[in-house]
Amino acid sequence: MGTYSLILIAVLIISPLALTLAEKQDKKTKTGLKNIFLFLLIAQITLGIFNWESFAGPGRSGWQLAAGFPPSLLWIFFAITAIQILLLLQSFSPAQTLVVFLNFTNTVVFFIALSRLSWALNFQAVSLASIATAFTILIGNVIGLLLINKEGRLRMKPSTNKQKFIALLIALITALILGISFRNQKLRTQVISKVSSLSEVKEYLRTVPSGQVVIDHEDKDTNSYLIHVYEIKDDHTATFNWYEVNKDTGEIKTEF
Repeated sequence: MGTYSLILIAVLIISPLALTLAEKQDKKTKTGLKNIFLFLLIAQITLGIFNWESFAGPGRSGWQLAAGFPPSLLWIFFAITAIQILLLLQSFSPAQTLVVFLNFTNTVVFFIALSRLSWALNFQAVSLASIATAFTILIGNVIGLLLINKEGRLRMKPSTNKQKFIALLIALITALILGISFRNQKLRTQVISKVSSLSEVKEYLRTVPSGQVVIDHEDKDTNSYLIHVYEIKDDHTATFNWYEVNKDTGEIKTEF
């Protein structure tokens, strides 16, 4: 699954470690939290070099998408992350508070950017790398609050076996949901790729660079996806063809 999967696994391992550190308030613990936060921020930048466009097949990296689609605001996400890293390397406390504030701001920027990016691409842009990035941001919010908390009385009590079991159960459910989402998105990407590789569609896309190949909807009665191949011309949709792809067999049927 690649380097970004290893980073995601590392992030999931860090979560229980952070809960353990949250039980303490000493200087050594704060340094540990700061190092974890710094790791998460560096991971966000690193994940940007991997494919953010799709689960299967080649795709543009997060950096390439940020540069290619400035209105998506994705470049702002990477810029804020870089600023956070520089601030976190400073020794004075106000810088840490600002880093935490920026992290919450960047959480909103990230999800807005992905939404705007998908709108610009005309399909849902998602990959393991972008999912891993989402994890680093959300966990970073928790780590940041623990880092700037100065009140010893607010420290967490040692986790009981019941609490650990509930935390593990939540993690497993989250992993299951992500697994199902990954499978569905991978299947949708493969279906689009299969239709795009048809000779007539390849020729159409060659002659019409603005042409789109998108999943219009899923037909549960026939257990298939309905793919629309078209272009926007003179403010209206000019359809090239419709393709019905069976999810089980992969059989493709054309409308005309």
